[in-house]
Amino acid sequence: MTSGYDADPIFQATPRQIDNLIHRIHDGSLTIPDFQRDFTWEPKRTQELLRSVMSRYPAGTLLFWAMGSDSSSFGWRPVAGAPGKASAPQELILDGQQRLTCLYRALNDRGDERFYLRLSVLVDRTAGRVLTPTEIDFDKAIFWRDKGPKDDGFLEKPEAQYENEVFPLHKHREFDEWLDNYISNKHGKIDVDATKRLYRQVRDQFLTPLKSYGFPVVTLPASTSVDAVCNVFETLNKTGKPLGAFELLTAKLYPKNVKLRDLWADALATHETLNDFGIEPYSVMQAVALRSHRSAQRSTVLTQVTAADVKDHWDSCVRGYARVLDLLASDCGVISSKWLPYSMLLVPMAAVWEDVMQLKGPVRQTAIDRLKQYFWCTVFTSNFDQGANSQAGADYIKLAEWVKDPIASAPEAIETLHISASVLATATTRRKAIYAGLIALSVQSGARDFHTGEKLTPERLRQHRIDSHHVFPKAYLGNAPKKTVKQLSPELALNRVLLDPTTNKTIAKNAPSAYLATLEGTIASDSISEIFDSHLVSDDAVDALRKDDYAGFVRSRLEDVIQQIEHVTQRPVTRDDDGLLNEKDD
Repeated sequence: MTSGYDADPIFQATPRQIDNLIHRIHDGSLTIPDFQRDFTWEPKRTQELLRSVMSRYPAGTLLFWAMGSDSSSFGWRPVAGAPGKASAPQELILDGQQRLTCLYRALNDRGDERFYLRLSVLVDRTAGRVLTPTEIDFDKAIFWRDKGPKDDGFLEKPEAQYENEVFPLHKHREFDEWLDNYISNKHGKIDVDATKRLYRQVRDQFLTPLKSYGFPVVTLPASTSVDAVCNVFETLNKTGKPLGAFELLTAKLYPKNVKLRDLWADALATHETLNDFGIEPYSVMQAVALRSHRSAQRSTVLTQVTAADVKDHWDSCVRGYARVLDLLASDCGVISSKWLPYSMLLVPMAAVWEDVMQLKGPVRQTAIDRLKQYFWCTVFTSNFDQGANSQAGADYIKLAEWVKDPIASAPEAIETLHISASVLATATTRRKAIYAGLIALSVQSGARDFHTGEKLTPERLRQHRIDSHHVFPKAYLGNAPKKTVKQLSPELALNRVLLDPTTNKTIAKNAPSAYLATLEGTIASDSISEIFDSHLVSDDAVDALRKDDYAGFVRSRLEDVIQQIEHVTQRPVTRDDDGLLNEKDD
């Protein structure tokens, strides 16, 4: 008789090094099943994953499916950025696609961004040692630059890298050669032996894991049935999340008679909007840390926030979160969690809310108006794209004074940074802050339901299943002759509006001129014009739709959006598009 210990295993579990995984993705032996969703992670998620790998922290397991008759029936496609191969892969990625795609793109320079390591942040030159992962501010250590028309490739020039002590992570396999050239470039300006010794330690501690880090991989055999795989996907999407910082704080503060779980349960029961927007309790603790220690860094939250800090500031920060969310929903068009540009942006706004409420009369309203201006300026300058924790701390310090004092220095997004027309014109839906900001801007401007003509509200979004869809259908742009449609990305944020399913079905894959004729057959043309206008699509942009002129539409809508951005930010938009949308079609 066969015992339970002698039974055939239903899977194999084997550690796989990153270098091996990336090589297999590149040669096509490891791909994704065709039914998998597209790659969606933002650069910030890649930065966080690189931090975990370089720190040798756990980054989750991977789940593969060995190719067989059932798995091959799904079809497959390469990981985003990898070359396509005609031959069948050996394994399909069931869980871990986003993580592996991030690593493949970042470590092979295959994505829309280039990632860099600021070496000086990793060392203490005075002490002559490499810092430990817990001592390093990785928001500063790991950063990225978008590739695009405005990227002059400055940091790809070796001289610029040596001068700024910045190393491109896609060249991590060539660090020794880079270091030799760095030393030659700096000859006479540095202690050669000490610098070599220090940066070789950096290599061993932080760059070697980019090749040798081992992901635990569970491989389902080729004989696994389709039904079993479908069950796996359901399980992956339903199970809980791993232990996080809030759980660590809960354990730390429990002996001090601070029961964080109970406090959070009370907060959710009192303020339904926290649950509606999926607010995490850790973010409230970050607001507490801002009020008590003027920092939202993880190390501050975990090591410096005390039981007394929680007792003094928890309630005010919870109220601040709820009221800020109400403000953004009512006055800024953020009517669901999906269209919140930055969740981290709520932290300094919630932390400062109690101070605003201490003000009286018109002074309080002025402070609230400044909070809204801060929100819009931060969104459209993309100022929380990198180093959000550090930025939240810096902003809170200025925000707390600026909302009360008209002559105080404003936060960076308002006082220093510019809002760029070229960034707005070329931003795709992967630029979540700008994309969500444009949707919120249209709702704030009075966006109406195309089907009913009623103003969009959170309730109507839910009831009528209204979501963001293409104005120029992606399929139409892909099939239209080049002479008809300028070859701009169909995924531009400017090519999206909120549509109900009925209207989106009418649009389908049709040319705009065709679906407009259909829509006008059921709704008065002046109503169609008014509804489009409510979505920041003016008559000029609608005229471009009638001509199936994608470039003209984007150009006109950009101008419509700029006018509204200038209104809500009270700042001019920098017209630096340099004719990006003005070239004649071929």
